[in-house]
Formats: sequence, structure tokens, C-alpha cells
Amino acid sequence: MKAAQQWPCVVCGEPTDETNSSICNGCGQRFHLNQRSDRPGKDCGEVWVNELYLALEFGCFNCLRGRTASPRAEESRLRRASRRPRPVRRRYRRRE
Repeated sequence: MKAAQQWPCVVCGEPTDETNSSICNGCGQRFHLNQRSDRPGKDCGEVWVNELYLALEFGCFNCLRGRTASPRAEESRLRRASRRPRPVRRRYRRRE
């Protein structure tokens, strides 16, 4: 059996592998994420359901707390900002 490849966690720096980690949608780096509630594990991020696309989104604590300056994280932040509804500007006709 092949040994699982390990990567450093982007948040804490400890080694992580495919079974106890996930990839951040903001920076594209691996972080610890316990995907099962019946096993002990470390969490260095969060997962939630995107209500617009009904899909799971993963975020490391660095991106969620605004500590990263990677270009991919900035692109993700700008994409999220562009999805926010803009206030409606009403134009009224001038009365004469």
C-alpha cells in the first residue's frame, strides 16, 4: 500500500494528508479539517454551504481572518464582493 502524501497546513504548519485536510477556496492551500464528527481531529478552518450555488465552500482560518495576501485570495475576495447586491438608485422625474 502506498503511503499518503503529506503537505504542511497553511495555518499551523503541521503535516496533514488527504484524510484529515481540505483545500481552501480562498488561497488554494491545504489546512486541517476534521471531516467526521465521530473521530478526533484538528480544525484549522471551516466548511459551509454556499446558499447561492448550493455547494460546499472551504476556508482556512488565515483567509477567514484576513491574514493572507495571496493573489488567489484577493481574487476570491473581489469575486465575493461583486456578488453582494448593490443598493437600488431611484431616479425620479423632475417636476416642472
